[in-house]
Amino acid sequence: MKVVIDTSVIMSALMSSQGRVADVLMNPMNDFEKYSCYFMQVEIFKHKQRILRYSKLEESELLEVVYLTLKKLSLVNENQISSENWQIADELTKDVDSKDIAFVALSLQLDAILWTLDRKLQEHLISKGFTNVVNTYELEQLFHSR
Repeated sequence: MKVVIDTSVIMSALMSSQGRVADVLMNPMNDFEKYSCYFMQVEIFKHKQRILRYSKLEESELLEVVYLTLKKLSLVNENQISSENWQIADELTKDVDSKDIAFVALSLQLDAILWTLDRKLQEHLISKGFTNVVNTYELEQLFHSR
């Protein structure tokens, strides 16, 4: 199973490395293919101070956790996404948050599930007919049903 992971998931895992999201992401028993966009790295560093505050990690510790987390992902260059999938993703995200367009486009490109913690995004995408989007609980249910 292919899963595109958006910034909200990565940030949650970094802020609470012992939390449920981090466990689902890092647990080797969850044998799904994990993908994200290069843009996600920009978002992580943009919110570095917030992550440091919530994680209570020193900067050097955070860098190690970021490294270990990113090693679990296949990062895809956004240039590899077709213009058709960018257009579809634009239509799907234009009324919610333009920063999510790359993750939706990558999900379309890879025919993958989009894992997000952004409830507003998830509800919006579903209302537009994009049902290949899940939260953590729903992703766990997919594992258990296989």
